[in-house]
Amino acid sequence: MHPALHPGSPPPADDEDVEVVLRAVPELAFFPELQPCVPTDEVAGPWPPRRETFAGRDFEALRAGALRGLGALADRAERERSGGMAFLVRTLTYFLVGPAALPAVEHPLLVALLLRSAARAHEGADTALEIARAMDRWG
Repeated sequence: MHPALHPGSPPPADDEDVEVVLRAVPELAFFPELQPCVPTDEVAGPWPPRRETFAGRDFEALRAGALRGLGALADRAERERSGGMAFLVRTLTYFLVGPAALPAVEHPLLVALLLRSAARAHEGADTALEIARAMDRWG
């Protein structure tokens, strides 16, 4: 498990720590609180998919589910006193709704969840490491 997601982890202290915590998004996408958010529709094509694979889709259900999952993760972060997880949840929530909301294909958590959906059709791809690699190439 990523160190920022452990119980008792401290919040990031500087910009370098923030970068380290943000690298935990692919692992966060595998937490049970976010499992119901992984889209179940078929994603055809090679691994890893490109953002164009998801063009024209409606992402409101994905956003709503991710928001519920992040709420549950906020509760977990508080129970576990995980400063890293709490920071990550706040940051991802901030860019999920309201005036700062990013398009779904640019929001790190939504991208990770979309990639998990596509990974199901490719043996060995539905892992945090493979999702992280795919996110690095997402562009």
